[in-house]
Amino acid sequence: MPSYFDMHVHTSAGSPDSALSPLELVSEIKRLGLTGALVTEHNGWQRHEFDQFTRDLDVVLIRALEVSTDWGHMIALGLDGYAARFFNASDLRKAVLEAEGFMIIAHPFRFLFEPAAIVTRNILYEDPKTVPTSAEQAMSHPVFQLVDEIEVVNGANSQTENRFAQEVARLLGKRGTGGSDAHSNQGVAKGATLFHGDIRGEKDLLEALRAGAFTPMEGFNSGRISYYGDLPE
Repeated sequence: MPSYFDMHVHTSAGSPDSALSPLELVSEIKRLGLTGALVTEHNGWQRHEFDQFTRDLDVVLIRALEVSTDWGHMIALGLDGYAARFFNASDLRKAVLEAEGFMIIAHPFRFLFEPAAIVTRNILYEDPKTVPTSAEQAMSHPVFQLVDEIEVVNGANSQTENRFAQEVARLLGKRGTGGSDAHSNQGVAKGATLFHGDIRGEKDLLEALRAGAFTPMEGFNSGRISYYGDLPE
């Protein structure tokens, strides 16, 4: 039984810049026909509060963090809290490994294709002289050896940015994930991920991610779905 997840959503319970309440997220998941969402809070959602909220839901919400690091924004599964020490991506990686979690770089090429002045707005390539002109060049950035997966569909990105991320993921032998990066009920599931089996909680999700049993997609919210990769037979 396939499962459909928005793998990048923020709510007001753990992200100060989000106008999306947890109840609104649940309502939108049901309306769209998603299985659930990975709730990737900026400041974290206390585990006991999260567990209490999700206890009797008929949708699947899984707790995660979006951590700002020196090498971009990282979606981290398995951690209990947010800490300033994770500004260093390598330190975050160590913590994720210790927690037996999973680490996805979010929107790695956002703003990469904007005209550059003295600096660019892309976190990985702030110096215009270092901006890659091909996916082959981009894949050599050391951050891609640090993460488990790459977000290749982000609902707030341009299609050019997403497709470039997809090509980098392909060259690295990764499947890529999809999420909306929604901070309101507008755009939930614009980016999403099809899991090839039944996902009922964090354990199932981690197993599917490690097995590569998923396919990123865009347009789930509109019913005009485009898949970024192979579908299960």
